[in-house]
Amino acid sequence: MQLSGNNRHSFLLAIHQSIEEEAAGSAKELLQGQVNEPAYPPNGGFTTEEEGALKLLQNNEVLQSAVRKVLADCAAGVVFNLLNLIDGTSDPEHGDWTGVMLVDKPRNNEEYRELLHDDFFEAYWNWRETRPDKTWCLDTFSE
Repeated sequence: MQLSGNNRHSFLLAIHQSIEEEAAGSAKELLQGQVNEPAYPPNGGFTTEEEGALKLLQNNEVLQSAVRKVLADCAAGVVFNLLNLIDGTSDPEHGDWTGVMLVDKPRNNEEYRELLHDDFFEAYWNWRETRPDKTWCLDTFSE
């Protein structure tokens, strides 16, 4: 069984809506001088110097528009790469990969299954260990 046309349509629209909303919200907060601790990666955060630099960006509408576009493009690139993995048109560089399928869930099927989003943040630490460029990292954990 494959993904139905209705679910495919809803899934892709939800992704685009999420990209737009997240980019717009982050850009707005940033340009209002609200420097919130990032949720990604775990133990992320900003250094004092980074917080100061981000505050220099506040109150500039044109910059807010540009930042929104940069954030949206970044998020869209990640989603596009994820969809290529699901479609089988690319393979991950790490691990033993057999491919995956995105299929419709049968109605009234509430059986237990492991959920990917539950493992997402914890998997960062595995990525951090295997990533090729060790000269910098997103988190504030010192090695």
